[in-house]
Amino acid sequence: MAGAAQNRPAMSIEVFRAFYDSRPDEEHWELIDGVAMMMAPAKVVHQRIASNLERILNDALEAYRPGWAAYQRIGLNLRPFVDAYDPEPDVVVADVVHSLDLRYVDRFYLAAEVVSDSDRRTLEAKRGVYKVHPSCNCVLTIRQDRTEVRIDARQGAEWQLKILRNAADVLELEEFGLRCTVGDLYKGTPLASTNRRAG
Repeated sequence: MAGAAQNRPAMSIEVFRAFYDSRPDEEHWELIDGVAMMMAPAKVVHQRIASNLERILNDALEAYRPGWAAYQRIGLNLRPFVDAYDPEPDVVVADVVHSLDLRYVDRFYLAAEVVSDSDRRTLEAKRGVYKVHPSCNCVLTIRQDRTEVRIDARQGAEWQLKILRNAADVLELEEFGLRCTVGDLYKGTPLASTNRRAG
């Protein structure tokens, strides 16, 4: 990442957003360390995991914290805490949106990325910038190529890490009213049938 940014001047968020607004709606771009990166279309498994998480979170939030909602692929305003990043996490928990035109949110409480090995070069940077934002209390990283959920949760001033690798493991996020199994995130994917055979 640092090498890419050193080869050319870092793009500002303002320039990036003007560029992104000029692109067709079906294209997805993120600004990572000052470099505009076009995101490849997501695999079907990736989309299903993100949809499962969004639904599970919204079901929990509706009962537990109705002022919050889960959204897929919305932008985050990270400044003034972070510059040169303008990401769109796969799933975000934010305040309920009442605007028809809102594309970016200033406050978010959870950011989730559905990833595979090919995402390694951007994932650590994105996880780091999410954790810098003072409103963010949880970062989830869900593997799309195997059963694994990484939970980075803020505990006071510190971040605690927990990794769940079994379909029967319980994913519990009290702040969001969420309690489900890891396997619930993989329903409707080939990994769900693998988990059933293993059990």
